[in-house]
Amino acid sequence: MRNILALSLAGALAFSVSAVSNAAESLSHADLLKKVRDKERIQEQVNNQRVQEFQRKKSQQDKLLADAKAKLAAEEARSERLKAQFDENEKQLTQIAEDLRVKQGNLGELFGVVRQAANSLSGDIASSLISAQYPGRGVLLDKLIEAEELPKMDDLRGFYVLMLQELSEQGNTANFAADVVNEAGRTETQTVERIGTFNLLTGNEYLIYDQGQIKTLQVQPAAEVRDLASGYESAASGYAGLYIDPTKGGILQLEKLKMSLPDRLWKFKGFAGSTVMILLAIGILIALERLFTLYMVTGPKVASQKKSSTPGNNPLGRVMKVYLANKDEDVENLELKLDEAVLKETPKIERGINLIKVIAALGPLLGLLGTVVGMIEVFQSITLHGTGDPRLMANGISQALVTTVWGLLAAIPLTFLHAVVAGKSKSIIHVLEEQSTGLMAQHDENNG
Repeated sequence: MRNILALSLAGALAFSVSAVSNAAESLSHADLLKKVRDKERIQEQVNNQRVQEFQRKKSQQDKLLADAKAKLAAEEARSERLKAQFDENEKQLTQIAEDLRVKQGNLGELFGVVRQAANSLSGDIASSLISAQYPGRGVLLDKLIEAEELPKMDDLRGFYVLMLQELSEQGNTANFAADVVNEAGRTETQTVERIGTFNLLTGNEYLIYDQGQIKTLQVQPAAEVRDLASGYESAASGYAGLYIDPTKGGILQLEKLKMSLPDRLWKFKGFAGSTVMILLAIGILIALERLFTLYMVTGPKVASQKKSSTPGNNPLGRVMKVYLANKDEDVENLELKLDEAVLKETPKIERGINLIKVIAALGPLLGLLGTVVGMIEVFQSITLHGTGDPRLMANGISQALVTTVWGLLAAIPLTFLHAVVAGKSKSIIHVLEEQSTGLMAQHDENNG
């Protein structure tokens, strides 16, 4: 405060000095002194007012400080009371929780049993075909599994009803409208029939329930299975047969992994199978050529030649030419000439027949060779990887047996074709021998 007054006096003095210096020339000393004293008096009044204002504000600040200290003391006291009350409440809550745990007794075990049962049933409900008709059934189970307190009676009653529904609907069939995801990924509303918990059908097509969606099976079962499903759908009353999937779609899902016999034969033919295929093609071409020659060319010509006495360009005609050229010979020479002519025609008629027979015999042998090689590879795989995965052995054995199938597929038709071609050739040769014998008898009769 004194510093402030000193500054104010210094300012007033400076102002007075300045004023004196400015008006010194026009004022007398008495006027100047008076004027300076008046200024000092005014400045002193101003300074007194300032001092009073500062003192007044200081009193207010002291009062505010005292009030704040009082409030702080009150709040600290209140904090102590609340802390003591909090500690007391903690003790009471601990005691109450312990009393609750003791009093719950068997109810706590019930809570654990309910959670375990709900967790066990949740997977079955999620994959059950009944959920396809009644979606959203797993919400209650999720609530019971995630709950951290005892279940309410309404939840227990709902859990009980859910289990009864799952049991009762297993023996029922139902039709309902649902969204079905087709092979292209588009969703269509269709009428779906549920067969217990085994199958979902729409028309004669089987459906699957996967991850909360009804989907069209990518690869449908065999035709006889679908035909039976069509008969079941069209049956108005009584009983109708139907193939069911007890695995709730697992067996149907395997259909898309199942290879047809032609696909398996083509995929696992191997070197032996490829060789058998080439031999089969060669054998069929030879057999077709022989069939065409014997049935369409040689056979009809020989049959026509039997009715004509003029020799033509055919096996029987050439035999007749030999007879006509040597009919003046004796019987023994003529017989030898005719036998020679028949033997000369025989290789032409039987050409390729033995090759068909050889190819028919080679097919199974090559197939057996491929099977043996495949089995060696299977046992080699067992030696390296063990027998822990039966599917590995089954697949290897299946691949090994494919070559045997190729061998049989080659042997069966070629054996049949060989029998047909050999039979036709023998019949033609028989005609030649019969006609040559007849010519000999005619010659003997004419010379006799």
